[in-house]
Amino acid sequence: MSTEFKYDASYLKSISGVLKISCLTCCFFGFICILCSSVHLHNFRACFYNTIVLFAFVCTSSVLGARLFQLWQHKFYIFNAVKCEYYLHVFLAFACFIAASTTISLDVTAYTIATFFALLAFSFYALDAYLGYRLSRQRDVQTQTEPQTV
Repeated sequence: MSTEFKYDASYLKSISGVLKISCLTCCFFGFICILCSSVHLHNFRACFYNTIVLFAFVCTSSVLGARLFQLWQHKFYIFNAVKCEYYLHVFLAFACFIAASTTISLDVTAYTIATFFALLAFSFYALDAYLGYRLSRQRDVQTQTEPQTV
């Protein structure tokens, strides 16, 4: 088995690839909105939002890189990447929703725009989680075997 990594550019054109890029973009723009706001960055809302958004950005970048270079297929043979990504996207969707709900309570325009981007990222993560769930269920049905009768 070859250990060379292949770059799969067709993944960027798939629905899941477009959703991951959209999530990265929303997280980046939300982070920039909080940084450019008139409120000090040392308050709880800004620190919490930036922590969640940066964590989501790093996780999504890692998953996107692993998908682009087909790391799951080449290095982890038995690992169920679809189910792991499903759990990750469910967690990130709830985290982005909580981050958005903490920043909406402050009446600053930059925070409102950051909330919009967090809610947009929430919807993208939820849609990607739904697609991952549906794909994992299809794989479970395809690999299901008939019980042996005696």
